[in-house]
Amino acid sequence: MVSGKLKDLSAQQRKVIRAWCMYDWANSGYATAGGAAIFPVYFVFLFKDALGESVSILGIDLTGSSTWSLAIAFATALVAISSPALGVIADRVAIKKALLWIYTIVGSSATCLMFFSAYTGQPWLWFLAMFIIANIGFAGCLVFYNTFLPHISPRELLDDVSSRGFAYGYVGGGLLLAVHLAMILATRDTQWADLVTRIAISSIGLWWFGWALWTFRIVPEPHIPNAMNGLRPGRAMGLACRELAHTFREIKGFRVIVIYLVSYLLFNDGIQTVLNVAGAYGADTIGIPLVFNMATILIIQFVAAVGAMIFSWLAGRIGTKGALGVSLVGWSVVVLFGVAVAPLAPEQHRDFDYQLRYHPEERRYLVEAAPGEAQSVADRVWREELQAAGVAAGAGGLLREGDALDPKAAASLLSAVRQSDRAFYGVSLAGGELDGETAVGAGHTSNLGQGSIDWWPREVRSRVWKPLGLDAPYQWLLLGVGVGLVMGGSQALARSLFAQIVPHTRSGEFFAFFGFMGRVSTVFGPLLYVVVTGVVDTRVAVLSLLLLIISGGILLKWVDVVTGARAADDEDARHYAEAREALPD
Repeated sequence: MVSGKLKDLSAQQRKVIRAWCMYDWANSGYATAGGAAIFPVYFVFLFKDALGESVSILGIDLTGSSTWSLAIAFATALVAISSPALGVIADRVAIKKALLWIYTIVGSSATCLMFFSAYTGQPWLWFLAMFIIANIGFAGCLVFYNTFLPHISPRELLDDVSSRGFAYGYVGGGLLLAVHLAMILATRDTQWADLVTRIAISSIGLWWFGWALWTFRIVPEPHIPNAMNGLRPGRAMGLACRELAHTFREIKGFRVIVIYLVSYLLFNDGIQTVLNVAGAYGADTIGIPLVFNMATILIIQFVAAVGAMIFSWLAGRIGTKGALGVSLVGWSVVVLFGVAVAPLAPEQHRDFDYQLRYHPEERRYLVEAAPGEAQSVADRVWREELQAAGVAAGAGGLLREGDALDPKAAASLLSAVRQSDRAFYGVSLAGGELDGETAVGAGHTSNLGQGSIDWWPREVRSRVWKPLGLDAPYQWLLLGVGVGLVMGGSQALARSLFAQIVPHTRSGEFFAFFGFMGRVSTVFGPLLYVVVTGVVDTRVAVLSLLLLIISGGILLKWVDVVTGARAADDEDARHYAEAREALPD
């Protein structure tokens, strides 16, 4: 790789690159603070408040989360279908910046309009509709934002510039998320909670549009050597269809791009699915509390900014493809240890979910610790277990801090938990005649079961987690650090490698295909996860995603970057020659 440094560029070039990076800062607030943290949680709340746990449409039961997934799929499909044709047109007409403007205005405006959901007849429906529009804007803007990369940076600096863009985005999105979490946590359980949440949501749209103005003011429209003027809409779509058909016919001339796109489809499919299902996997299978999930998202954002720059440095030493391969090896390690995250079995009194201590003066056991966050399934089962044991509980039929049990009731509780095959919690008694007695339910997260690969988390727990004294939430945080390091590298280098092998004169067309492959990644991986979960279990489902990452990494071996770059240069030369021939004498 030819060495080069940003400082060697002119002041104007550095200014343009910085402004381009600021768009990542702008729209990452939507992806991080919105898509990852606030939007889905708030929508599920609105859905359940209006329709309950689920609603049946044409015989199909839809929950809040499945409805949300369908909305994502619908918005993504619209962009995936339309972006290749728009990309072709943008390579013939100077409209890349205009299209980026349009998608930005549409997406940020719809995000701001989510604020008004509370003032409509169907808040959940309004919020969902605005989200679909906003997500179309977000997905569409990424396609045309990426097309600027090969135009603003020399080829030898693409890794550095791409990594800086992602680093800007990780930091910007992380800062906005930190502010929002502080706002929401400060007002939760108050009358201002809903208003503050909606203010946080609308501020995401303002953040996106406001910082994007920096980009639009400074970054120029890419030069088109053979631009077509006065192209009418009908003729434009006809041109797009002909050019796409032509691309498919001459695809042999871009063999390296084809191999890379298939490789990218596979490894990106695995990575994106891991990121998308991580929250649900952590909560359902491992029992990670909400606060730790929030903290992990923040950790990932800021570590990913550092990771992007580390991998940019590594790419300068071993090449883009080599550094990308290292990041995929890192992802494989992350997935393996993600499968191995396992809660430690409670041993000390303070480790149990329910801690009861005997008070001699009252001759009863008082509940001194209890789960703070209600878990609908666990609490429903727990309520039934308490009723079966004949234990009188407090409000809602649940044991909470301050409740009291006589020794007989406490003994019945222990017996019920030990005999039940559904109890989720662990109970420990201290003092009195039952001092030191404990019971752990069969459904407790520390009970790994007899799954086909449960030996792996059991082995790692005994050899790593337990000697270190790390329980599942802290294992999760540690895993977040690993995700951040490799995520920054894989995303930045995947984009910059593609920019190295595509013709500048057809960047819109090829980056539209790149975006299309990225959107397709939101389909196959989740389907694989759903199928394997249904047939086996969630740990095997996560492990199956490793096969996608490894397959993409193996195929990456056959991506010849030098040959691909040479073919891109030849294509650019042909376009410039045609443009010169078209000039009047």
